[in-house]
Amino acid sequence: MKDYYKILEVDKKSTKDDIKKAYRRLSKKYHPDVNPDGDEKFKEIAEAYEVLGDDDKRKQYDNPNPFNNMGGGFNPFEEFFNRRNRKKQNIDKVINVNITPLESFKGLNKDITYQVNHSCNSCGGSGGKKKVCETCNGNGVLIKKVGTGFFTQVIETMCSNCNGLGSIIIDACLQCEGKGNKTKFEKININIPKGTDNGDFLRVRGKGDFSVTNGYGDLVLKIEMTKTDGYEKINNDLVYTKNITAFEFLISDNINIPHPDGELNMKIPKNIETEKPLRLKGKGFNVKNLVGDYYVKLNVINTELTEDMVKKINDKFS
Repeated sequence: MKDYYKILEVDKKSTKDDIKKAYRRLSKKYHPDVNPDGDEKFKEIAEAYEVLGDDDKRKQYDNPNPFNNMGGGFNPFEEFFNRRNRKKQNIDKVINVNITPLESFKGLNKDITYQVNHSCNSCGGSGGKKKVCETCNGNGVLIKKVGTGFFTQVIETMCSNCNGLGSIIIDACLQCEGKGNKTKFEKININIPKGTDNGDFLRVRGKGDFSVTNGYGDLVLKIEMTKTDGYEKINNDLVYTKNITAFEFLISDNINIPHPDGELNMKIPKNIETEKPLRLKGKGFNVKNLVGDYYVKLNVINTELTEDMVKKINDKFS
């Protein structure tokens, strides 16, 4: 079994926030767009976060042995039947959702349209008329006992006759052809909180695909942030690239900079290195009272200078 804690570079005492921060840091480091050789590592990181970032999955991962705390009255057959009768969890439906740094800065409600399998109206999601599978007697699995005494093991294999469903369709629904669901387009409005970052996952309960055995699963939105209008988000910092002409750069003492909360005026230092961004403290993202900064990168564009421009530059520096 993979050591998800080691993959995320955290320990078992780490909080949910610690795990989320570790995931964000590592996913950015190994994202294929940044690290061409990081594809497999990136997948491992996402797999680890999917488990450790979910309370129920993490608890199950931390306690995988069903014999823990079994006491003297543990009955492997009773445990087997209890486990088999529990409702299986549906597979999450994952879709990508693109947002911009400015949308993340403010938070927003966003309309999402996606394809989803809905319960068939004609058969109510049953798939048609059924009968109990005679091979497994409706259990969906075939059970075999191996060993003796305390070391008895119960081995289960999926019934190939009914594919684990426990029943066989004898008169399939004409509308869904026995599948129990029909593909449709669904439109929902979701809330994307302030500070949502690239690689974050948002879960919408009960809005995933419908299956005959388990009903509706969950919809999981994977956030993909795209750099737009010169803005990007780096941790809790907002970064903006400002295009400025060589004349403006030389002649101006102050420049106006756009910001999600309104236009700001920024002083240009006399001794400035264009490779080093200007910083406005506390003007970045505010996430759980952790406030980032606003960094402005000046991108000086070479343009032809007129005689009047040259005169103004000479006047300023003379």
